[in-house]
Amino acid sequence: MKKVTIKDIAKEANVSTATVSYILNNVPKQTITDETRCRVLAAVERLNYVPNLAARSLVKRKTGLIGILINRAANEPWWRQLRYADMVNRLEQLLTERGYHVVLSSIDAEKPKVGIIAERKLDGVFLFDVKEEHFYSISHHFPAGVPLVVIDSLVEDTLFYKVIHDYEFVLQSAQAWNADHDCYYVIEPYYNEPYVQAIKDTIGVEERQLYVMEDEAQLAEFINSQPAGSKGIIFNEFIGALAAKYTDSSHLTIICTMGCSEIVPAPAKRVSAVENKSQISFDLMMQLLKQDAALPNDKYIKVK
Repeated sequence: MKKVTIKDIAKEANVSTATVSYILNNVPKQTITDETRCRVLAAVERLNYVPNLAARSLVKRKTGLIGILINRAANEPWWRQLRYADMVNRLEQLLTERGYHVVLSSIDAEKPKVGIIAERKLDGVFLFDVKEEHFYSISHHFPAGVPLVVIDSLVEDTLFYKVIHDYEFVLQSAQAWNADHDCYYVIEPYYNEPYVQAIKDTIGVEERQLYVMEDEAQLAEFINSQPAGSKGIIFNEFIGALAAKYTDSSHLTIICTMGCSEIVPAPAKRVSAVENKSQISFDLMMQLLKQDAALPNDKYIKVK
């Protein structure tokens, strides 16, 4: 079968080969309409065009690869394994639409090793939920100039951008709905301990009213220990679904942090905290890759 070329794409989309090249290579400062871009990408899909990444790398000194690195530990429970499924899926879609290829890798949260990933010569990296003490042992594997966007982590380094939830904002709605009741809180665990502490500080309640989710049996014990009539504010819809097994779901307000609000049991209230998290992270990476784009002044990007 004859290999599809950009000339074939140009003919199919009724545009010039230069336009196809600009779109496939994400060339900045080119005035290309969204309609033209969509028409070219549709032609790429119809003709099953496969770019020659090796040739592109030699010409542009870029590989077209973006890494998504997720810190994990052995034997994680199902609700923790699924934490980033929706966001990774959306990021992959957005990157693919821009002509990038995604390298997805889980790294050991306790003893991270990313040498093999670093050898892929990634153009940019998304790093999820990294332990503060391991951040530099990971980041130093990537050459200077390779954008690194850190997600769900507090890392006090002004060189890197961090995308985090605006928990103060979403808590306002959750607490307003429960203003006349005593509340207890269940928050999701993160390997990045400063992030967990920041969430605790934002909530500002006594330890007996707050549980950092680790084990379902302990979750049940914590909920059952709360005074009668208490309302629960739960971070993470998967954890919320578990909590509903041990209390009336109408007593729960669930802050959806994983993009899966459809699994929140009725009649629990729900607050979304991630409507634009994938898009914001993607847009930030595109700005960093362009280098000459206007970047946010604040290195912490809070998602409402």
